Amino acid sequence: MKAIRKILELEEIQIKQQALPSWSEGSSLRVNDLTFRYEKEQPLTKIALNVKGYQKIGIIGLSGSGKSTLINLLSGFLSPIAGKISIDGTEITSFAQHDWQKQIIYIPQNPYIFKATLRDNIAFYQPQATVEQVGEAIKVVGLEELVSELPQGLETIVGEGSRSLSGGQAQRIALARAFLDKKRKILLFDEPTAHLDIETEIELKERMLPLMKERLVFFATHRLHWMQEMDQIIVMEDGIVAEQGTLEELKRRNGSFVHLSSSVGRL
Repeated sequence: MKAIRKILELEEIQIKQQALPSWSEGSSLRVNDLTFRYEKEQPLTKIALNVKGYQKIGIIGLSGSGKSTLINLLSGFLSPIAGKISIDGTEITSFAQHDWQKQIIYIPQNPYIFKATLRDNIAFYQPQATVEQVGEAIKVVGLEELVSELPQGLETIVGEGSRSLSGGQAQRIALARAFLDKKRKILLFDEPTAHLDIETEIELKERMLPLMKERLVFFATHRLHWMQEMDQIIVMEDGIVAEQGTLEELKRRNGSFVHLSSSVGRL
C-alpha cells in the first residue's frame, strides 16, 4: 500500500501517445539510461535493457534495491525523468502508452479483488469468457476448493469487506485472469509470492510457469529459487543494474548475484 500511495501522490505527467505494435516473438525493446527519482528515496539510475521476443526475465535484489520501481516504470505507472526507450524501432519517453499498457497483465504482491462475484473477478480482462472457459481457468490455477466452499459458488460476492480471501486465493484469482487472457503477451510480476508460505508458493509456481510460455515476462522477487526458471536475470543494487545475464553466466562471474545468493540463501 505504501508504494501505491507514493504513485498516487506523484504529479500526473501528460505523455504523448504513439502507435505501437503488439508484442510478438519478433519484437524488441531497448532501454538506455532510464532514470527515475522519488523525492526522498534511492533513485533508479541509468537502467539499460535489451529484450527480444518471448523471454522470462528475473529481477532480484534486496529490499529497497529498485525492483518494484523498475516494474512500475515498465508498467507505465511511473514515468522516467530521463532515458531512451525504443519498442520495435519506435522511440517513446515513457511506458505510459495505451498501446503498451493494453498488452500488460500486472500481478502484484496483493492482487486487487473487486467487490463483485468470483466469476466477474476471474473474468476481469475477458468479461465475455464462457462458463467453460472460466471453469478451465479455475482448474488450471487450483481454485476448485474455494469455489466448493463458497455459499453461491462462482456467484458469491467477494472483495472489499465481503467474503475474505487468503493471499494464496487472491493470487490464484490473478493467475486465472492471466490464463483467460490469451491476447496480452506481457506479464509483470511484482513480488507475487512475498506473503505466501513456501508450500503454497511451490504449488502456485507449478501453475504459474505454464502461463509464462510465449510471453514476455518480468518477474521481480527476492525468492532466488525462481531464477532457475528465468532466461535472463537482472540484479538490482542501490537503484542500478549491478549485473545482468543468464543464471550460469552470473554464477561464473562470482559477483553481485553470488554475493546476494550467499546473503539470502543459495539456489
